[in-house]
Amino acid sequence: MVTEGSWAVMTIYSYIRVSSVDQNESRQIESMKALGIDKENMFIDKMSGKNTDRPKYQKLKGAVQEGDTVVFDSITRLSRDYEDIKEEYQFYLKKGVFLEFIKEPILNTPKEKVDDIVQVALADVILSLLAAFAQKEREDIKLRQAEGIAIAKAKGKYKGRKTKLVEGGEEEVRRNAIIKAYLEGNSIADIRKTYKVGTGTIYRLLEREDIKR
Repeated sequence: MVTEGSWAVMTIYSYIRVSSVDQNESRQIESMKALGIDKENMFIDKMSGKNTDRPKYQKLKGAVQEGDTVVFDSITRLSRDYEDIKEEYQFYLKKGVFLEFIKEPILNTPKEKVDDIVQVALADVILSLLAAFAQKEREDIKLRQAEGIAIAKAKGKYKGRKTKLVEGGEEEVRRNAIIKAYLEGNSIADIRKTYKVGTGTIYRLLEREDIKR
């Protein structure tokens, strides 16, 4: 919030999240631009929504002031954990920060105090339901992944988590080149094409090296 004399200029921020570095956030960015939100006020994470331990999201929470607004593409961008969604929603309410959700405008926080207890209770029920759906969807995705692995194992096609890029000789040079390319900002898709290596292998390598951009 920028203060000019006795006037307070409120800021509109947006939070954008995709689940992995290989996913494209451009659609969400364009949606926020269409709403007139400046790029410097967009906070973007490329991480899972399993919790709120995300660097840019935490930076956003530290930046917002009373009277500011935060715009999300969807409640699922906030988190995919039921309790986290409820807690984070209350965090902004208590701080006097307004929330807007493009896909679920019914969750937008009112600009004026609501005294109708029935309306307040209804809003809480809707938030609880959508938070539950967000977590359920994440659990379903994990279940489908586990089932896919089980089927692949049964057919003898599952390769496990062993990374083919190992230390020593040409493989180590290739492995280091992939890490360097990733840290320089190259996308997973570009790295895959350049070094002729599978997406899963790249992710396992980055996970093994504990590399986060």
